[in-house]
Amino acid sequence: MKNIISFMLIASLGMLLVFSGCKEDEVVQEPLKKVTVEGQVLTELDLTNAVLESVPTGTKIIFRIDSRDLVAAPVAGYTYQVLQYEATVDADGYFSVELPSVNFNAVPVEVVLNPFVAEQTIAADNKKDMVYESSSNYNFTITEGEDYYKVYTYDQTTIYEY
Repeated sequence: MKNIISFMLIASLGMLLVFSGCKEDEVVQEPLKKVTVEGQVLTELDLTNAVLESVPTGTKIIFRIDSRDLVAAPVAGYTYQVLQYEATVDADGYFSVELPSVNFNAVPVEVVLNPFVAEQTIAADNKKDMVYESSSNYNFTITEGEDYYKVYTYDQTTIYEY
């Protein structure tokens, strides 16, 4: 009887070690570091002078990043999302946006200037509503620990017809 109790005690202790001895460490995911991209957006609102003017308040700028570029070892066959961030231009044409970045990879950023409608001064007594657009998207790369300043211009206009 003593041998059976001893055997059961040893077996219980062994089972306790098997089930509690190997514990997987939980992976704690840290948030990505951010970089700040600031700048100004300009266009030709007044053809009677030689300077570019600030785009109207509220004009939107879109920044797109493929989330695959934020991963150290991308998984083959996995469909990564395109992350989209938006900045709004203030009265002086300035914007600011924070974007995720990493230190092991230069992360490509696609910048899209949203079209807008505004009045353009063609001559002192001639003004027309125009659609302002950019002929191409702007692209650059970001790296953790850096801040960026960019100036963008709308370079195409067409008469706005309603």
